[in-house]
Amino acid sequence: MNVLLVEDQPVVSEATADKIARNPRVASIHVCATAQLARQALESQSDRWGLIFLDLDVPGAAGLSLAMEIERLGLASITCILTGSQRPDYIAQIQATGFLGYILKAMEVQALVRALDSVLIGEKVFPAANAQTTNIPRLTVRQTQCLQLVSEGKSTKQIAQILQLHAGTVNYHIDSAMDALVVNSRAHAVQRALQFGLLMLDGVQP
Repeated sequence: MNVLLVEDQPVVSEATADKIARNPRVASIHVCATAQLARQALESQSDRWGLIFLDLDVPGAAGLSLAMEIERLGLASITCILTGSQRPDYIAQIQATGFLGYILKAMEVQALVRALDSVLIGEKVFPAANAQTTNIPRLTVRQTQCLQLVSEGKSTKQIAQILQLHAGTVNYHIDSAMDALVVNSRAHAVQRALQFGLLMLDGVQP
């Protein structure tokens, strides 16, 4: 199947696409970073998509606005929300409107992979009604600085030069941040930190 992934953060979209691409049912993945690009892909090629993963917080969308546009196009049944927003009213509305799922990106890696795989075989996936809000981890100033630069595509060597640290010290801070966020890759550390509001988005605090 062809998958449309609507996600504006490059590091997050790359990590998510990598997880989705491992499923043998997936033939291709097309990423749209804005609501406008997503609209164009949906309106001009609506029959192309077998599955749509939609982040609610992309440029040009507000709240459930883009999700409701997708519902009006008759594509809710092949659309899964993939977001950091845990609002119960959003979840209830998406479930009641016939969407395929609502997956929280801040869940642990293995649980996220299982949820994605379930949606890819057509199973509905929604948070449990009594699910507790995820505890927000604490990062040190240095851990946050290093992850922020990772999110901007900087290498260990570049981060060391910018922060005037040894490369080994940079790796230590990044590894410590990964431990705090309970992840095993830099990409997923950035993804979780963004969803927790621990990093800056294009220079603006979420």
